[in-house]
Amino acid sequence: MNRAPTALAEWNTRTATSPAALHHRRRDDEAAELRRRLRTSRDGQRKLQARLDSAATVITTLLAENAALREQIARRPATVVPISRAAAHHP
Repeated sequence: MNRAPTALAEWNTRTATSPAALHHRRRDDEAAELRRRLRTSRDGQRKLQARLDSAATVITTLLAENAALREQIARRPATVVPISRAAAHHP
């Protein structure tokens, strides 16, 4: 019983440097790197989506304003100024 902690420590030391342990450590490191890259990619995607949403909002607003201005112009009566009168006002 007194030797159990020592035996477990020796076992952990030997298994920590085994080919299987090294393989698992590399696999875990690779998985952590892939998770980090995925998180970075998703952050970039969220930023691009936010920019796209903003652009779509601006475009929709501009289209509505443009339609309102065209409607306002269409309702306004056209004033025709004869060329001779227009020339008389400008020296």
